[in-house]
This record gives sequence, C-alpha cells and structure tokens, in this order.
Amino acid sequence: MKKLTSVLMAALLCAALLLTGCAGGAKPAAGDDSAAPAPSENVTPAPADTSGDSASETEAKPAGKDAHIRVANLYGLSKLDPHDGWNGWYSCRLGISECLTTVDENVVLQPQLADSWEHPDELTYRFHIRTGVKFSNGNDLTPELVKASFERLLTITSRASDLKLASVEVDGEYVVFTNTEPCAAFPNVLSEPMCSIVDTSVDDSNFNEMPVCTGPYKVVEYVADEKVELEANEFYWDGVPAIRYITALNIGEDTKVDAMLADQIDVGQGANAITLSKLEGQDRVETVETLGSRVGLLQFNCDSTHATSDLNLRLALCYALNREVIAQIDGNGYSAPAATLFTASYGSEGVTYPEFSPEKAAEMLTQAGYADSDGNGYVDKDGQELILDMPLSSTESTAIQEAMQDMWKAAGIHVELRMVEDKMPERDEGRYDIYDTFYQTLNAGDGQTFLRNNFASPEYIGRNNSTNYASPAFDAILNELDKTTDPAGRLALFMKAQQLLADDAPWMFLYTRKNVYMVNSGAVDPTSVTAHPIDYYFITNKWQPAA
Repeated sequence: MKKLTSVLMAALLCAALLLTGCAGGAKPAAGDDSAAPAPSENVTPAPADTSGDSASETEAKPAGKDAHIRVANLYGLSKLDPHDGWNGWYSCRLGISECLTTVDENVVLQPQLADSWEHPDELTYRFHIRTGVKFSNGNDLTPELVKASFERLLTITSRASDLKLASVEVDGEYVVFTNTEPCAAFPNVLSEPMCSIVDTSVDDSNFNEMPVCTGPYKVVEYVADEKVELEANEFYWDGVPAIRYITALNIGEDTKVDAMLADQIDVGQGANAITLSKLEGQDRVETVETLGSRVGLLQFNCDSTHATSDLNLRLALCYALNREVIAQIDGNGYSAPAATLFTASYGSEGVTYPEFSPEKAAEMLTQAGYADSDGNGYVDKDGQELILDMPLSSTESTAIQEAMQDMWKAAGIHVELRMVEDKMPERDEGRYDIYDTFYQTLNAGDGQTFLRNNFASPEYIGRNNSTNYASPAFDAILNELDKTTDPAGRLALFMKAQQLLADDAPWMFLYTRKNVYMVNSGAVDPTSVTAHPIDYYFITNKWQPAA
C-alpha cells in the first residue's frame, strides 16, 4: 500500500500559531518566520503565490466532460445550509461553501473570499472582499451580500456568538466588523464553516438541500441521508475543477474500505482505522494521510453532586489509564497517544500531565479517602462502594471503553458501562460521571474558541461547558487571549491554559487519529489530493482525474 504522507502537524502547528491571532494571513516561505507581517502592521495581504488565479485575471479552464467520481466523506450526509447548526461542516467538506478566510493544510490562516484585512483598533476589523468572485448561480459576490450573509447567520444559529459581533457595515469594497469586546482570534473564527457566505438575494427556503454559495462545486441533486450530486461551478473564481461531476454517497465508516475495494467509491474519508489493513497489497488504492486535530478524550462531571468533583479521584482515574494501549486499540497504528488538548508545538510542549502509573493512582485514591475495606477488589468510602457511571450509545463500539473499564478495575475503581439509545442527552443533562467523546479541537486553526466554549465558567461564556468546570484562573487566561495578538504571547497563554487543564483534570486526553483519504488511483490522481488536519476540509478544485 503506497502512502503519501503529509508533514506531521506537530511541526506545522507551531508555524500556524506564529501567524494566528495577528493580522497576518500571508503564508511565509518555508522556514522563514520573517515573511509573516509584524503585529504592528495590522494588514494582511493576499499571498504572493496563489494556488489559482482569480476569475478576473485569467480565463477559466473548462470542466472535463467525462470526469465523474464517487466519494464518501466523513460522518455521512446531513443538511447543507451552512448557517444552520453544524451543517457548514458538510457543505465545506463537499466543496460547496467558502468563508472570508480559510486554514490551509499546514493549519495556517489564509485569505479566501476576502483577500486582505486590517485591524485598526482592538474592536474593529476591515476585510477587503475579493473582486471577480461569483456565486454558483452566476450572481456577483459583493460586500453588500457579504454583510447580508452575516446578518442571516446571526438570526439562525446561536453559535454566531463566537464572533462577538456588535455590527457589520459596508465601506466601499470593504466589510467592517465591530466586535463587542476584544477578539484577537476573530480572523480565525471567520474560517469556521458556519461563516460561509451564501447568496441572500435568492430564495433561501431550500438552502438545506441546495445552498447557493461560492465553492468549486454546486448541488444539482440532494437525497436526504443517501447522496448529494455535485457539478463543477463554472463560475468558480479560483479555477474550475477538472473533475466535473461528483456523487457523494452516505457510507458508514465500517464499510468504506469494502466500498473502495468493490469499486463503489473513488475517494473515501473517515474509514474505520481497523479496516484500513484490508488495503495492504492493493496497488490501485493509495492512501493520503496526515495527523488529525480531532482528539479522543474523557470528560469528568465536576458538579458537586458527583464523586468526580473530587480532583484526587479525577487524577486517580487518569493515572490508571495507559494511553499507548488505548491508542493502539482505537487506531491499529493509525492513532497516536495524546495527553493534551492540542498537538505538540501548539502550546503543548512542556506541559506535565498524569501519565500511566498504578502507584500514583493508588496514592490519589488514598488522598481522596478511598480504600478497599471489604477486600472485594473495589474501593469504598464510609462503607459505600465507589461506582461511577459511564453512558454509551447502543450503536457504538465498546472496545476502548471495556479496555478502560478493565484498567480502572485493576486500580480498584468500579466503573459501570451503561448502554443507552443516545448518550448525548445524558451528557447535556448531567446524567454521567465519565463521558467519552471525540472532538475537533482546532476547528478554526486556533484553539481559543474551543477553550472558551468548553472550559470557561458557565457564567462567563462557556456555553458548551457540560462538565461544570469553573476556574477563575482559567477565565483570566481566556481574557488575556482575547487581547493578545503577539504570537509569542499567545503561545505562552496556550501553554498556561493546557497546564491548568492538566492540573485540574476536568478532561483526560487520550489519542489523536490520522486523517486518511483512500484514493482509487485509476480514477483520481493521488498526487492532487491533500489530506487536511482539520476534517471538515475534503473536496477541492485541485483534484485531477487519473491520467
């Protein structure tokens, strides 16, 4: 099995952070940090070497007449209106929608529908809208339509609160955003697919089936939970795709490899890692891969009514688990142990955390007041055995959870795996002690929004803080991040945030998976396909038919 391996994120995310948070969006030459604009410049120019010419500068290449491929993207198919909930992640994966900014495969912020921006004061951002761009229906992209698109977004999803917007105005070729408070990560947040620009001049009542956006592909047929038929956008500003037709099929992760081997798909994303071994020796299937930014983790309920509100017990739970074993069970070589929220060099290097140590687990249990007083193998306190609740959805694999249960049992901790139809309501309503999940943590090329939404005190702004974790010290770090644009300063603050999370252990981070794309080399040129660390990027206009 041939593998085209992308550069590891561990090295690349450091370069990403050097650009993240300041106004710089230009990509520096490899190894040359001096190419990044100084924070005092407050201007982000378009990259000197763009990957495709603007429609206003060159004649668009015609789409190939016969190129038609089939793909299976991550997590099946859902509704496509990018402003509705998390649906923008689907429209982005399918190459339908675009934002003012984007994040490249090196996790570096880049201009997209805006070609430059300015940050004249701590509350104001001015974005210059790229000229010569059209929507897939042929309508021109204008600053006025960009403004209207954001106004629509603000009325549809509560997640728009991440933008901290007070107002959106048009000033000639610029769209001017005024924030309610300092927001150093604002250009990064604009790359989140919920900020995709849609054509508000047309009827938007069917945008969940056929949104009108600016991406390299447009929807020509939508069948809920079954397929989306795509056609190359003949007006695409960055070069019309050479592959004219794409059929995106809804195929589960356990059967994607079988679908590839049966010649049912030509490119597949998100196959179950255990099944990838079936590709060994298959010359016509190549893999393109990179280390992802989605992290498998545990959440501990810190509410005072739960035993896991005790820090010493949380630390005991962490010390009892062997990340190396868990990563192997999860990925069979396609997962790596992860001890921090973000991968190395993104405020993670040097963070100390609870490593596997049965001795330390026993010590923490003693400090929490637990002992096996009746000799049954499980610890108790005040005559009551400690039993922790961990809900699992009835449709998910339990291999990892059962392995963790055995490790905790070896430490004397009794954890019950409780099967439910859907475990998410259990988490949202606080009916759990331990909850396992899998999160995309760098979903805008910058971790600040994720930190705020999941760890800020609920009264501060932590709208996704389902663990009831609260720390004035952590809130203070978030406040400083909002005001800090200096890359070195932001890196130091990310380090402090992750060390505090390691010390307080509201979550335990377990493993990171590789993003692996399977490519039928007889249909698509594998060298034209780039695996992206952020898994809501997938189809691009760079894909080429096989020779």
